[in-house]
Amino acid sequence: MSAKEIGIALLVVVLFIGASAVVQQYADFFVDIPFVLGLEGMIVYVAVTIIAVVIAPVSTLPLLPIAVGLWGSFAAALLSVFGWTIGAVAAFFIARRFGKPVIHRFVDLRNVERFEKILPEQHVFWSLVFLRMALPVDVLSYAVGLFTKIPFRIYLSSTIFGILPFAFIFSYAATLPPHYQLVAGIVGFGVLFTGYKKMKSSVYRSQ
Repeated sequence: MSAKEIGIALLVVVLFIGASAVVQQYADFFVDIPFVLGLEGMIVYVAVTIIAVVIAPVSTLPLLPIAVGLWGSFAAALLSVFGWTIGAVAAFFIARRFGKPVIHRFVDLRNVERFEKILPEQHVFWSLVFLRMALPVDVLSYAVGLFTKIPFRIYLSSTIFGILPFAFIFSYAATLPPHYQLVAGIVGFGVLFTGYKKMKSSVYRSQ
């Protein structure tokens, strides 16, 4: 991971903490908005999440605390899983069907190509689960669709399995005080960064 990517990841965490603090402070305001509490608001949130995944590298994580404030942690987590999964599936099929001539319109091909060497050839399901937790949904989806022949059923199940913990942890973390969120964010980022580096180095050693 480059310094730029680390900086972006930390910025997303900071925005998430800031959005959580605002939602917690003005919780009554969100309860009093009838439109966004209903089905229409949920559809808009899922649609924005899907678009953000397909049109990389926009992250909707800072919007998650707002969803928690509107519909509660459990519903926000399920909506996020739904949106991220549909977006990941769309990116996967765009890459597999149309390839580089089309996906370069949505994402920087250099970012996608960097992940070609770390895509799994063995223990595919669990490797994808870990990568799904450690890497951006959008870039990984394009890379898997473009560079592998992994069956869709394995891709879909590993995507859902990898996204679920992330969605629920962050949805319930949005209700915690900011200093707890900061500690959890730093620890989580450190664990994933270490795992990503180890996986990447193991791939290089095997070549």
